[in-house]
Amino acid sequence: MQRLLLFLLVLIVSMLNGCATMPGRGAAAESAKAAAQSAEPRREAEQAPVARTFPLESDMDAGLAPRGIPQSAQVALLLPLKSANFGPAADAVRRGILAASALQSGVPKLAIKVYPTSDQIDDILSAYRQAVQDGNQAVIGPLTRNAVTALAQSGLATEPTLALNVPRREDHAALPPHFYLFSLSVEDEARQMAQRAFAEGRRSVILLTANTPLAKRIQQAFLDEWSRLGGTVAVQVGFSTNVADLSALRSRLKDYPADMVFIAAGARRARLVRPYLGNTLLLYATSMVYGSRRPLKNIDLSGVHFLDMPWLLQPDNAAVMAYPRLEGTASLESQRLYALGIDAFRLINLMMHGAPPAEIHLDGVTGKIHLAGEHFFARQLLPAVFDQGQVKADKTAGP
Repeated sequence: MQRLLLFLLVLIVSMLNGCATMPGRGAAAESAKAAAQSAEPRREAEQAPVARTFPLESDMDAGLAPRGIPQSAQVALLLPLKSANFGPAADAVRRGILAASALQSGVPKLAIKVYPTSDQIDDILSAYRQAVQDGNQAVIGPLTRNAVTALAQSGLATEPTLALNVPRREDHAALPPHFYLFSLSVEDEARQMAQRAFAEGRRSVILLTANTPLAKRIQQAFLDEWSRLGGTVAVQVGFSTNVADLSALRSRLKDYPADMVFIAAGARRARLVRPYLGNTLLLYATSMVYGSRRPLKNIDLSGVHFLDMPWLLQPDNAAVMAYPRLEGTASLESQRLYALGIDAFRLINLMMHGAPPAEIHLDGVTGKIHLAGEHFFARQLLPAVFDQGQVKADKTAGP
């Protein structure tokens, strides 16, 4: 009996010691809960999406679009391809745009949808409305001055639009937001030539103007800029193609002190009047005087300084060599319009990839391009001069 009582006492003591060394279930639960709570913030941080303001390098390597830009986008092209008057010019622009589009890289890839129009304003506005309804994210066009003016005033231009002409000068202040102008404006060339001649030290000009509406617009653009710079006008003279009038011109101009002549005329009229101007005064003009590559046609233009685009003056320019030439025996004017199409696509491509227009500086085939003001993409052109029928870089030109 005593042995039994001793055995039971030893057993009870052993059980009490075991319970003192083992944690209870409540303590274990509290410990597990604390561990889980401490791990929760780390887990949330690991699973949270990364804020991405710019595309990651891994995305760019994989060809992924930056956040907020679709993988593909469509741009409408509004051109008067059905117009008898403007169809050939429109087709040259179209071919330039498609040539540049074929060489695009990066994401999104811009698809071009062509909307052929006539030259009637109602038809052009209807095509623009349809382009917006079709979901195009941007529009290139229209091409003519009247169409650009009408579209700018219509209230329809709700998508980013790159118009390929300039509206009438009095309408520039009323352009809609995201409505940009890019063109082969000869008025802008005339202003650039006024700036260049003044920078070269010229101060007094004889304005010689052909009797055409376009020549008069060129003259006025030059005159406005020349006057703004502080230059003076010795005389303004209009001329026709009449031989007797041209013969009298030489002696008439001798009566006026000047250090330059600005010729506001196209190539044919400039070739007619140039032999009557002598070689005493420096002669300036716009690219309109360069209408042929044939030296024999240009021989009478020797000594005439003008401005034109790299596409025609610098065939070995890296920006020019990147694009295929317009095949066939295209005129110089068609080549200029083709080049306009190339740079128009490049501009809309930059804007569709998020480049702020004011920060765009493009080494284009039509010139060095930048935004001047809020709406107008200006082209800085290259100086050239006729020398014995050949067109050469004007190495004597000032800055």
